[in-house]
Amino acid sequence: MSDLPMMRAALCERFGDASAVRVAEVPRPVPGNGEVLVRIHASTLDSADRRIRALDMPPGFGPMARLAFGFRRPRQPILGTALAGVVEAVGPGTSRFRPGDAVVASTGAAQGCHAGYRVIAERKAIAAKPAALGFEEAAAVIFGGMTARYFLEEKAPVTPGETVLVIGAGGAVGVAAMHLARAAGATVTACCSAGKANWVQSHGAGGVIDYRSPDWFSAHEGVFDLVVDTVGAMPARQAARLARPGGTLVVASASLWDLLALPMLKALTGRVVVGGMVPDEAEGLARVMAHAEAGRLRPAIGARVPLERIGEAHALIDGGHKTGSIVITMG
Repeated sequence: MSDLPMMRAALCERFGDASAVRVAEVPRPVPGNGEVLVRIHASTLDSADRRIRALDMPPGFGPMARLAFGFRRPRQPILGTALAGVVEAVGPGTSRFRPGDAVVASTGAAQGCHAGYRVIAERKAIAAKPAALGFEEAAAVIFGGMTARYFLEEKAPVTPGETVLVIGAGGAVGVAAMHLARAAGATVTACCSAGKANWVQSHGAGGVIDYRSPDWFSAHEGVFDLVVDTVGAMPARQAARLARPGGTLVVASASLWDLLALPMLKALTGRVVVGGMVPDEAEGLARVMAHAEAGRLRPAIGARVPLERIGEAHALIDGGHKTGSIVITMG
């Protein structure tokens, strides 16, 4: 038995469905040089967590996923890529934060946020939590906000008057993309299931396309200035046809083959196609928090689930019924 203080954490010790996750007591981490220990108040369960837990990756990424996350079982058994909490302790050599500071963090592929505590190097993606946001609200904007901000501000900046289509608009990334596009002065159309129409309209969609409608694609070819595919709903070469000639497609989720083909897709489609990995950086996270504090990015919480019942949250995301962010509360 460890002499270290203990904490509650959700453990995923095998790849599989929601039953692969259980809550247990594990040793609490200790901050080392340049690190801070954060007592987590809220995290989120997002599509990245489901993909890792189920080892369900976009086509072509399966072998690399096993190298990154584990061959027979998850190398990091504690999932979760976002947190909001309070600095509990700091290690030697820290200068940015001190005990008592309210912070947010994005840990990306390192995960580890579905727990009572998380150690983070202060040079990583950690930033002050705005006082105007509660812990749950701050956690809810991290995953979607980091992705949407990177693509719509750095890779394909939105300009006033543009028409923007967001595919997968009901999810955390989709909602954040709608918020930021609207804040930039664009007109936004959401593509999602009909059951999420009211939800996406409440978050800024001016129009809604039901992706189950048999003729929706042909009816909207070449219509939009910017198309944002947040779910990898179709091959990038096909999705690009929804943008006008000379327009832009953002692929926030894509197969390996599409990512490898990105340099050629402009010549093939007549549209600009951008994609890639979203960096976990403190500056980007701070900008997400500034957008949230100013109201340009609003928390979209579809469900709140305590850590002890996190299996229910995994089952919800597996069922495809998630809207916005599922917030995991630590109690």
